[in-house]
Amino acid sequence: MLKKILFTLLTLLMIYSTVIIAYKINEPQKIESRALATALSSAAIPYSTLKDYTLNSGESAIHYYFFCSGNDQNCTYVENTVLKSVENSTNLNLDSLLEYVDLSDESEDAMSSPLSDWGINTYPAFVVCNVSQGSITVSNPLEWNASSPMSADDIIRWLSKVGLYNNPSEEEAINTPAS
Repeated sequence: MLKKILFTLLTLLMIYSTVIIAYKINEPQKIESRALATALSSAAIPYSTLKDYTLNSGESAIHYYFFCSGNDQNCTYVENTVLKSVENSTNLNLDSLLEYVDLSDESEDAMSSPLSDWGINTYPAFVVCNVSQGSITVSNPLEWNASSPMSADDIIRWLSKVGLYNNPSEEEAINTPAS
């Protein structure tokens, strides 16, 4: 009788172990933010190479940069909440429109003054860049403000302003006569 009980317990333990191992093997990877997912992809531009990358892209290239760090809570909020809301509202694939500039490896001291070269002081931030006569022209910055965080409407207005989205609500406002 004792052998049957021990054999049953051993069998149950083996089944339990097999199920746990199979689950761990097939468990999906958890990614905390899109920044981390983007940073892991080859599409992320390291901040240290951004100037050379922009200059080497040619005179007619326009870049829509998204400055962010996978280590920053504000970036995580913008990516996981605000950008998803923008994508749902506009049906745009922002991953294909925006170029992710990865600030994760940069120290705060090394980055503070060079960020101003890109027309921003804080991140997350969005800017438009192009090359004209061998120099980088930065326009239309939209950056994080702690007292008034970015909303989906702010980003939709920015996308509309830079020509990436034709905002129907703005057209209605323009075409509607004032009373």
